[in-house]
Amino acid sequence: FQPARPWPNSMAKLLSIDAVDAVVARCVRDVEAIDVHTHLLPPTHGNLLLWGIDELLTYHYLVAELFMVMPCVSEEDSVSVGDAAPSPDDFYGWPKPRQAELVFEELFVKRTPLSEACRGVVTTLSRLGRGEQLRAAVRLPSRPRLTALRDWFAAQDASDHLERVFRLSKLKYAVMTNIPFAPEEAEHWTASPQPPLTPRLKTALRVDPMLVGDWRGICSVLRRASPPHPLSMEGCVAYLKEWVRRIRPIYLMASTPAGFTYTPTAAGPAAVRKQPPAGGGSAAEEG
Repeated sequence: FQPARPWPNSMAKLLSIDAVDAVVARCVRDVEAIDVHTHLLPPTHGNLLLWGIDELLTYHYLVAELFMVMPCVSEEDSVSVGDAAPSPDDFYGWPKPRQAELVFEELFVKRTPLSEACRGVVTTLSRLGRGEQLRAAVRLPSRPRLTALRDWFAAQDASDHLERVFRLSKLKYAVMTNIPFAPEEAEHWTASPQPPLTPRLKTALRVDPMLVGDWRGICSVLRRASPPHPLSMEGCVAYLKEWVRRIRPIYLMASTPAGFTYTPTAAGPAAVRKQPPAGGGSAAEEG
């Protein structure tokens, strides 16, 4: 074995067996990870950046766990909303703080938080220095239990908090999910002047509406674009190229619907361009 360059003097000697564990532990502890798929968005996107105790507790893994344990067998351990536990439709109709209070009551107060999702909340709050507030919330005699934690998060600056979370979690950067066909997100990317994007977040382009065949929704976005794009596949491609230039994504992503198939045409791309838009109908019908 011949190293590509000379080893530094400090590495000239091989590690002893006794030192290997400590060196490996240090390397693992100090390495920065990269999260290649998240649903984070920049603080400049306002309410589209989901953070705080209510968002932590209503993460979909925790909501799924909530409905795995309700309704409970014993009357003493059941949640009373009228005379029954809430249905999923009832639950999702509640304000987010009320949802979070119920999740906390069922999974952290009445039960030991042993699942990976529950332990993630405990670890997060502990690393943020909120461990005592978490324990105090559990000890409160009744709901609402999360007021003090809400107040702490509300007092934080979103940009500073994002940086703190990345630093504590040893995360170098995360890749977002950016959907140019979502008007509520697109309006932030088209603002002028465009605020600088934190290096902690990288962009990725998601094009699910094209594969789902949501042509009506796509046409609505093409109309609102500035300038508007033709209501055709060519207009859609031009719109996506514009977004590639705008956000400079590091990769393209799409989730295909159930039963999705792709059949290449023998005639090639020219024939594809002559086909009606995905989902049926024509651009003229949408106009």
